[in-house]
Amino acid sequence: MRTSISWRRLLLRPLSALGLLGGFFSAFPSQAQQATPTGSSPSDSSRLSTVQLLPDVRVQAARPGRFAVGSRLTSIDSLALSQYRTGTLTDVLAARTPLFIKNYGPGQLSSITIRGTSARHTAVLWNGFNINLPSLGEADFALLPAGANTRIDVQHGPAGATYGTGAVGGTVLLSSPIRWGAGPQVSAQLDAGQYGLGAGSVEGRFSNQKVAVRTAASYREARNDFPYNSPEITGLVRRHQQNAAVRQWNLSQDATLRLGERGELMAAIWLTDADRQLQPAIGSGNNHARERDQSRRLLAGYRHVASGRHESAVRVAWFEDVIDYRNDDLTSNSRVRTTQAQAEHTVTFNSKASLRLGGEAQHFAAEVDGYGRSVSENRFSGFGLLRYDPIPRLQLTANLRQAFISGRRPPLAPTVGAEWQFWQTSAQQVSLKASASRSYRAPTLNERFWRTGDPNLRPENGLGYEAGLRHQFTKNVPWNLQTELTAYYQVVDDWVQWLPNTQGDYTPRNLRQVRARGVEASSQLTGHWGAYSLTARAAYGFTQSEKVKGRAEDPDPVGRQLPYVPLHSFAFTTDQSWHKWQLTTGLTFTGYRYTDASAVDFLPSYTLLNASLGRTLAITPTWAVTVLAQGFNLTNRNYQVYAYRAMPPRNVALSLRLTWR
Repeated sequence: MRTSISWRRLLLRPLSALGLLGGFFSAFPSQAQQATPTGSSPSDSSRLSTVQLLPDVRVQAARPGRFAVGSRLTSIDSLALSQYRTGTLTDVLAARTPLFIKNYGPGQLSSITIRGTSARHTAVLWNGFNINLPSLGEADFALLPAGANTRIDVQHGPAGATYGTGAVGGTVLLSSPIRWGAGPQVSAQLDAGQYGLGAGSVEGRFSNQKVAVRTAASYREARNDFPYNSPEITGLVRRHQQNAAVRQWNLSQDATLRLGERGELMAAIWLTDADRQLQPAIGSGNNHARERDQSRRLLAGYRHVASGRHESAVRVAWFEDVIDYRNDDLTSNSRVRTTQAQAEHTVTFNSKASLRLGGEAQHFAAEVDGYGRSVSENRFSGFGLLRYDPIPRLQLTANLRQAFISGRRPPLAPTVGAEWQFWQTSAQQVSLKASASRSYRAPTLNERFWRTGDPNLRPENGLGYEAGLRHQFTKNVPWNLQTELTAYYQVVDDWVQWLPNTQGDYTPRNLRQVRARGVEASSQLTGHWGAYSLTARAAYGFTQSEKVKGRAEDPDPVGRQLPYVPLHSFAFTTDQSWHKWQLTTGLTFTGYRYTDASAVDFLPSYTLLNASLGRTLAITPTWAVTVLAQGFNLTNRNYQVYAYRAMPPRNVALSLRLTWR
């Protein structure tokens, strides 16, 4: 498989970057001061945003989640992400959450479904900027390396007021929080596995009380020539997957500099490149399809704190997304450039109330073969986020956003939320939470400007409600248990669907109303007993999503579960350590999924078991090596996530990880 970057050159690039970091480290000697704010625990510090406490002002930058009271949030921190250093967000979310990832095969297109909505209804934000492809309106999670960021937050449910367009079913937030005063750290990992798997990653970071930098690079390739069963006239025939090879690399760089006592300047770069063959469906011919996906993301920002009550921030970003597709009969190219700017001002009135006001501007410039011409578009939005805590046990939020799009005005998107801790003892806390939100999804560039698109499409809009209970039980220090139960109800109107017209060409239309309702439950146990520590998490989702209204030209029936929305999903993971040993297990269940709108054909449910076992050996007081054995699909389950797309049988991989501190 050809690529413009050889393995040798790829290895040299991150190593060169680490060399630069090494020189940078020598210019800023490490400080041993603890950066945790007074009265906070180390775990509290790890949850702070990239913007931290300035040296003397002692003002913490409020994360957007502060204004999302009442919503369900799932967080995956750097410790959990470290198990997937050379993997992608597909691997992380499929193993760690009950969210359904519609996967066309290893390394192939992967899209997310949250609360019965489509991939276009999930906003994906990187450091506050939406990185969904403007042409498609969604993100391919197979192209987002897990090691590029150190934290993933998933907000379930609509949040248009907080996160803007696309936050109808949920929002995925990618960030890399800083731990100030941590000094230098370096780690590197090499992976080798079956079916031609070869991967590597390297990460270097440094922080004192003035500057913080982080560089991460990764590489992954695989032939993916695994065996699978193909149903044919003579019965099941054992074949090997063809045209499914993948090669991709990633480089991310973050830097934050404190300017005096009140200012903070940050910049980040994220580059990804994937050259992949496109796996043909079982039983179909091989047309040698392949795709080159490249993304270049740059951002810069400045934050200023005045008198401890006022905080202002400005950020700018520039993205370029390139998709070049070809097969034996067709070539199609796409290039979209996005320029974004954000400005916001937060006023903290007192310990009970804070208000954030801001605005966002976006400019899209697209050159897509399917448009027949160059296209550009401007979008704007303004928002206000209010947090009010009348008493220590009651938190309230009220948010509002209005977007403006050429020729169309999306609906006003308000959100209200509340959380009340109505019962508390020395060992237990029980909270009641609720929220109501209106959200919207602006039409994608493809929906508006494709040759058969409709420039007059209305934005989709959703109205959602959720309520739940959260319980926390702490028994002294050794262990604690957190359990959460949430019920939700949501309606999405003017749902866009592509249907053939009288000439047989597919065109988008606002055709249907979809209702989603369900229950989400999770429980997490953490504890340590002597040299043994355990984190175990179980999560379950019940999702009923169906069309409830349609127009005459919509042929799909009402009252049927939408395709590729499993009714039941479950995930159970454990992270265990004992002395120098580490054991991680993951068990996931995905219920049956209909593959057609009539709810007739379906794919059977499947259960997957993955596990990894490692041992860490100290070479010197500052150097350590970890040997890790990983097993996937250990029960050797024959399954398909998407119809007629084969998935690998049982397979194993070995990892060698070197760390320095």
